[in-house]
Amino acid sequence: MEHKSYFSYPITRPFPFRWFTPVAVIGGIVFIALFTLMNFASSSYELIVQNSLDPNATVSRRGLLHSYPSFLTAKVQPKCQPATLPVNSDFFTNNTALTYTLTSVWERGKEGQRVISPALTYHRNVLQECSVHSVEIDFDSLDRAGKQIGFCEWGAVLRSYISCKIDTPVGEVFFNMTQTYDYVPETTSFDSLGKFLGTGFLSRNKTTQASLWWGESLMSTFWGEITLMLQDQRGAIKDDDDKIELNKGTVSFMINETDPNIDDPGFFSLDYRFYGSRIDEVACCPGLPPPLTAKALDKNDTYPNIWIKADSLAKAAYSTILVDLGQKATPKSNILTDTKLLTRYTENFSTARMANLRSGPANDSYSVLKRTTGNLGITPSVIETTYICQVPRLKPAGNLIVAIIVADLVLLQAVWQLYKLVAEFYLNRWWGTAIYAEPGEWAGVFSTGEHARAE
Repeated sequence: MEHKSYFSYPITRPFPFRWFTPVAVIGGIVFIALFTLMNFASSSYELIVQNSLDPNATVSRRGLLHSYPSFLTAKVQPKCQPATLPVNSDFFTNNTALTYTLTSVWERGKEGQRVISPALTYHRNVLQECSVHSVEIDFDSLDRAGKQIGFCEWGAVLRSYISCKIDTPVGEVFFNMTQTYDYVPETTSFDSLGKFLGTGFLSRNKTTQASLWWGESLMSTFWGEITLMLQDQRGAIKDDDDKIELNKGTVSFMINETDPNIDDPGFFSLDYRFYGSRIDEVACCPGLPPPLTAKALDKNDTYPNIWIKADSLAKAAYSTILVDLGQKATPKSNILTDTKLLTRYTENFSTARMANLRSGPANDSYSVLKRTTGNLGITPSVIETTYICQVPRLKPAGNLIVAIIVADLVLLQAVWQLYKLVAEFYLNRWWGTAIYAEPGEWAGVFSTGEHARAE
């Protein structure tokens, strides 16, 4: 008894066209090559997370992806997220010199008001229009660690107040920051006594970063000189002097916006306070006409007479910060880009007096060492931070081959079905209904279509 299954299958016959098989074979080869290339471009890469210091360079390194149509590789293009620098976080620039602390961030609102932000959203934007508003020097001889006193009896901490801006896709963003410098901080090891400490600067290169190299030399040398001057002045007090024995003090140097020449006595106006062992022992207010300048206080021999050296230290910090921040187009002059100024400010380096420490890295004047260093100059700066990026990576060979084969088979099946539908439509439309005598044997056709009417 013949069994009839619930399932059925269609009866197939060979197409009566001589061109059908060659077209199918050649077309299959062409489509296999096309689909393989297309599937390789769209499926061969996967995105992985990677940290980067330069998002622009990371995004530009696309490998073979740039040679493929963008619509095939849109999902695997490299991209980096902006970094977030919260307020009160520390950072440094690509010059890897000084370290800064972010203190506030704001934007301008629609009506010109300040819109405060808790963090700086940053994507390697060039720092623009940076300016140093003031430089403070805090002196102390009491609240210091024993090892610090071993280097020098007095210490000095410089704190500079700075503002900058960056351009972003949503507009200008402004931020304030501070820079703190202490040549003998509490973290200094005592075994460095009498050696160049190199504190405050992350790195140095006298060839490629000559201006910063000299800036560090100026700051460390003037720091060592002024702390010894305070020590000497306190030791020179006699019993019958009316001078108080100083223990602490602060000097604030404020930028004079109308004076562009850093070598002028009026470049900074200053205010100061020094304190003795009692709360009522204060050295201040010399009775000179305002604004106070280092030159006027020095001429008046105002106690403690450290004013010219303190002024030089503040100007060294001012110049070094602007070089580190890449501010070439500043309206004010800079010691570290003017060979004449640098020569004058370093002329006494070889005879500088300090306590139990050594400044550096320069140990002589610019006129002596200029042939051993690179050219002075400033280059644009960016904040150095880490960015989280997604970058394409080629899949493992085994997984890639399997994925391409499967995708090729799916697409080839679709093309084959479409090719058959077109051929069958052409057969029915132009040749009518085919007649078969036996399975696989061609008998002829009934001409029922437009081809029959043409006959």
